[in-house]
Amino acid sequence: MTRIDTPPCLPVANRLESFWLTERDTELQYARTSQEIPHDADVVIVGSGLSGAMMSYHLHKDAEAAGRGLRVVMLEADEVCGSATARNGGHCKPVTFIGYRAEASKRGPEVANHLLTFEEAALGQYAAIVEAEKIECDMHVTRACDVFYREDDAESARSDWEARRAAFPADVQQGDVRIYDDAAEFEQLTGVQGGVFGASYPAGHLWPYKLATSLIRISMSHGMNLQSRTPATELSRAPDGRWIVATPRGDILAKSVVVTTNAYTSSFLPEFKPLIIPVRGTACSITPAPSHLPGSVPGPIKYTYGFRHGPGEVDYMIPRQGRGLVPGQGDRSIILGGAKGCFLHDIDQWYDNINDDVEMPGARAYFEGFMDKYFVGWNGNARGNVDHVWSGVLGYSSDLLPYVGEHPDRPGVFICAGFTGHGMPRIPGCTRALSSLARAFLDTTETIPKHSRAAFDAALPKPYLLSRERLESKENRIKDAMGQGAATKPDEATMLARAMEAKL
Repeated sequence: MTRIDTPPCLPVANRLESFWLTERDTELQYARTSQEIPHDADVVIVGSGLSGAMMSYHLHKDAEAAGRGLRVVMLEADEVCGSATARNGGHCKPVTFIGYRAEASKRGPEVANHLLTFEEAALGQYAAIVEAEKIECDMHVTRACDVFYREDDAESARSDWEARRAAFPADVQQGDVRIYDDAAEFEQLTGVQGGVFGASYPAGHLWPYKLATSLIRISMSHGMNLQSRTPATELSRAPDGRWIVATPRGDILAKSVVVTTNAYTSSFLPEFKPLIIPVRGTACSITPAPSHLPGSVPGPIKYTYGFRHGPGEVDYMIPRQGRGLVPGQGDRSIILGGAKGCFLHDIDQWYDNINDDVEMPGARAYFEGFMDKYFVGWNGNARGNVDHVWSGVLGYSSDLLPYVGEHPDRPGVFICAGFTGHGMPRIPGCTRALSSLARAFLDTTETIPKHSRAAFDAALPKPYLLSRERLESKENRIKDAMGQGAATKPDEATMLARAMEAKL
């Protein structure tokens, strides 16, 4: 395989502190299960974010159910779970209809619908794990409200909803998607002013760092070896067919390798340099104003939100409902992200940029004025009640969809990355399917059985699959999806990307 020379794409030092890191698991932060890294393993998982955590959880659960041992090593380049999972919005909000017509035209109605039902299933998948393992991650199930501010965007969204409802009425009914043409009615429901059209559907939110670190601890209880501050730097083949994972602290021999490094994937697999681009985003935490506390009018914010201002400019928000197992107690911080209108025009600030040690230009001022501008009756302070402001690095795939599956040129190397700022509603299903495929590989000495591969292919939306065609593709739609490409009028194929790209 041709080697691509490129500078390392690894986390920078002194990254900004996010709200989610105010309650770190200090025992895990820089944990190393053993003083020396193991010399061999069945599986090496590269990355300790939510994808890596869920992969390790499923692999160990499957091994336990089969009555088999499994030697797993998890490598993390920096602190455990300190990257995108600790810097996102905590928002489990599926795409439920936006972009349906474009995807149906390009891939067919069944595939377009599968892309949406796959995301709609994530909320139940999170809830099942949280309940089964009794994980304290402040998970809350509610509804999402999308607010559209432009008539053309509203008309396109309405047409998408009507087209999907006509083609798949049972799925739309089961997904409980409701649209609102009466702007006044929608303002009364949401407390958000200025919109021209709206939609609502089931969604949720949680503390992503706490979920991921809890799953890592469960895996460690099953024997997983965790090594922080240990970047995986190179992958090569050993004479016996196993993989050599190189690190600055020594090499590990493994039958299988699972890569969950998202924006930083090219630091380990350089062929992904043109396929997964680091994209910087921003979010903040806000203390509710007196007007939006219990016992006040209008009172606490109940729903999660997507604010759709225009091409590439989408904000999102979750209203946390307290801490711990009992909702309504303790901190109720609002998490708000986006502010893309402040920096999208300056492409170097966000595209192929890993500098999450500095704030995004203009973002703080934008966040400080947001709640008063959009929420009826807000009476916060002069700084908009903004507390923490941070940036984070997302892994945007060049075709805007995640890469999930076995590497076409590297048997036993599995990829789960490139979530394009929309990982929360995709990671549960992707990791569940991929862990089954990886387990099938571990149980064989040659190739994955056809039935296991067929089950994997059926579980995932077809466009997610890591094919040779995608691996060799020269397509890059990222700038167009952000409204910054060469096209003066992006076609409807970018609508699904714009529905997703708001989330940090």
